[in-house]
Amino acid sequence: MLDLADVAPYLIDKGLISERAVVDGGFRVADVSRLNRVFLVTAEGERCFVLKVAGEAGGARVAREAAVLEQLWSAVDSGDLAVSVPALVAYDDAQSVLVLEGAPDARDLARHHARGRFSCALAREAGRTLALVHSVPLTALNGLHPPADPTSWIRVHEPDLETIHDMSPAAEELTRIIQGIDDLCAALDELVASWHENSVIHGDVRWDNFLAVRGEGSKRWTRLQLIDWELCAAGDPAVDIGAFLGEYLRAWLQSVPITDPEDPGRLLAYAGLPLRRMRPALRAFWNGYTQHSPGAAAELDRSLQRAIRFAAVRLLTAALEEAETLYELHAGVLYLVPLSRNILRRPEEASAHLLGLGASRAEA
Repeated sequence: MLDLADVAPYLIDKGLISERAVVDGGFRVADVSRLNRVFLVTAEGERCFVLKVAGEAGGARVAREAAVLEQLWSAVDSGDLAVSVPALVAYDDAQSVLVLEGAPDARDLARHHARGRFSCALAREAGRTLALVHSVPLTALNGLHPPADPTSWIRVHEPDLETIHDMSPAAEELTRIIQGIDDLCAALDELVASWHENSVIHGDVRWDNFLAVRGEGSKRWTRLQLIDWELCAAGDPAVDIGAFLGEYLRAWLQSVPITDPEDPGRLLAYAGLPLRRMRPALRAFWNGYTQHSPGAAAELDRSLQRAIRFAAVRLLTAALEEAETLYELHAGVLYLVPLSRNILRRPEEASAHLLGLGASRAEA
C-alpha cells in the first residue's frame, strides 16, 4: 500500500510533479486520512493533488469512485456543476490509487462551522451543488454497478450479522434502544418501502464531504467542492437534502450541555451552537437548491417534507457512527434518538419550528 514516504517518488514516476519541486520547491505531503488513506500534496509552482489510497478492503470502492467521476465529468463538462466536482487526474488500478485535482487551502464544512459561524453564501452554494447533481441525467451512470443495497443505511434497526459482529458495545446498546421504539422502527420501514430511484444522488452528504475553497485571488471562502463519490447512484434526492439538514440538527443538539438525563431539554437555551444562528444558512441552502432545481413548487415542497424525515435518519446514523468509537454511551449520542423519533412523527413541525423552513419562524 502506498504510504506517505512513497508519495513523492510515485508522483514523479507518473510525471505529475517535478524533481525540482521535491528538492527545493516547498514540496509537502499532509496525511488527511479517514476511511481510506488520503494525502494532500502541495508544492510551489505545481498543481495541488489529493491522493486516495484504498485500504485493505477498499479497492472496489475507490475504483467505483474513479468510474463515477469519469462518467460524471463527461456529463457535466463545461457545465455549472463542474466547479463543484473534483477533477479526475488519474486512476492507478494496479495500486488502487486515485489522484484528484486539489485546492491547497481547502477546509471541510465541519471544521469551518466549528467556530460557530454558519455562512449563508456557502450554504447557498451547497444547495446549488446538490440541485445540479440531482439534475444530472440518470444515463450518466449507465454501466456502473450500484452500491450493494441502497436502503441498508435506513434500516439501522435491522443490522445484518456482519455489522452486528463488528459493532462496539456502545453501538450494540444503541441499536437495542432503537429496536425497542416501535413507532420509530415503523417510520424507518415506511421510508424503505417508499424508496425510489428517480435521480442521481451523491449518497454520502455530510459536512466532512463539502470542502470550502477560497475564490481566485480572494481571502473569502466562496466556493464548495463535493468529494467522496463512492456511493453516487440512482436514488431519492431527498436523501442528500435531508443529510445536509441533519448535520445542523446534530451540531445543535450535541452543543447542548445536557447535565440531567431525565430532562435533556432543560438547557436547550444554553446550546453552544443555537438553531437561531443556523436558520439563515438553512434558508439560504434551501433557496440555493430551489433556484437551481427544475422541479415545480409543489414537487419541491414534497421533497422538502420527505427530506426532513431523511434528516432524522441521518441523526440515527450519526449516533451509531459516534457510538462505534465509544465503550459507553453518553447523553450527546443518546438524545439524538428521541430527536430523530420526534422529527419522524411530526416532520412539518420540525421543518417550521426547528429548521425555520416553514411558515413559522419561531425560535428554539
